[in-house]
Amino acid sequence: QENPVPLNNAQVTNLNAAITNYGFPAVYFDFALNAPVAAANMAAVEAHIHNQLTSANQQSVLHGLANILYWGYAQIGYRNVRVNNFLVGANAAHALAFQNLLVGGVAPTLRQIKGIHMPQFSGISFISKILAFLDPVNHCVLDQQLARIANGGGARALNQLVQGQQLRVTANNQTAYDAWRNECAAISNAYFQGAYRVIDIERGFFHLVQTGQLQLAQTIYINA
Repeated sequence: QENPVPLNNAQVTNLNAAITNYGFPAVYFDFALNAPVAAANMAAVEAHIHNQLTSANQQSVLHGLANILYWGYAQIGYRNVRVNNFLVGANAAHALAFQNLLVGGVAPTLRQIKGIHMPQFSGISFISKILAFLDPVNHCVLDQQLARIANGGGARALNQLVQGQQLRVTANNQTAYDAWRNECAAISNAYFQGAYRVIDIERGFFHLVQTGQLQLAQTIYINA
């Protein structure tokens, strides 16, 4: 559609409900106590992991990165394998390189994070999760589930992704990711008076896909 129809009230209501009902497990791991934590809500998970990622303590940084894997693989059987592989392979040099990317308070790019060559963080799916926890106001996740919203046509960001076995970090896909997060911001501004963060809009789309409403997600995305 060259001139998309703006969202109608029902579609706005549907997206709002999806944002509100986003129900991904609010969990992280307490590495000091060696115990899983079921947080009260996602805000608590966000605060905990954000504090770890931005810590001056390198071990805390590595635990924050491990928690992104722990949270992101919450519904997948091999979660602990991925977390352990990261903790075995990651080192102080990785942590320092990551800390150096945060100097100046500007969120790094997908390509900058990929350039550190940390174990388990090679594709967009999990590198974008790092950015989402660092700066949820302006960043969000882009993974295989969300990439399903792409419909092959039109100038929308997700249609520009080059997809494969993995969403690879390339110049093209970096551009598509930045356009995707800008689209989420624009949707919040256009339909919710800016009340939602970029990550909240993305979570609404994710919830639609996860609950079998892919076609609705695509319709909202194309028209918004």
